[in-house]
Amino acid sequence: MRLIILVCLSLFAFGAAAEPPTTATPAPQWYLDDVEFLTRDGGKWIASNADYQSTDETIEAYVIEWQKGYANSMTGRLYGIVDGKPTGDFWRFQQYWHPGKAAAQVEQFGFGGAVGIGRLWQDGDANKTEQLFYAPDGGVSSVGHIARNPDADTHVTDSFNIVGEDWTPNRTYVWKRERTNSSE
Repeated sequence: MRLIILVCLSLFAFGAAAEPPTTATPAPQWYLDDVEFLTRDGGKWIASNADYQSTDETIEAYVIEWQKGYANSMTGRLYGIVDGKPTGDFWRFQQYWHPGKAAAQVEQFGFGGAVGIGRLWQDGDANKTEQLFYAPDGGVSSVGHIARNPDADTHVTDSFNIVGEDWTPNRTYVWKRERTNSSE
């Protein structure tokens, strides 16, 4: 009996000693600034789709609305404008700082049941995202974005298809802030 107790105590002691220390990292200022920039004045952004509009893609403009959430997070939704009227949502977003991973996380859900999960990081004067998208039919693809804020009311996003280390340009959108709050 004494041997069993010693073995159990030894396993507990070795198991506890083998656990890596856990730490939490607060969100960096660039991340906090990004959340503040995108959610300010109501968080509504509109981008023309004139460069990509066709008989297959009748969307005149895209709209994204960001709301500040709990603990340095934000949620968003993306929809289109057709004949001057809003469509249903194409995507729903979550962006948050993960203090255990010391990284900004981006998740999106929609577009026929697809899920995109990835990370966001600062790269010079831009923020980059890289996400894996999982489609309901079993397909998986990698997509990246580079976002810049050339002025207080403009947000530019370049999208890329990613294969291996190659980022192939896809679309560019210039988003303009639409103030929905009276904080001007």
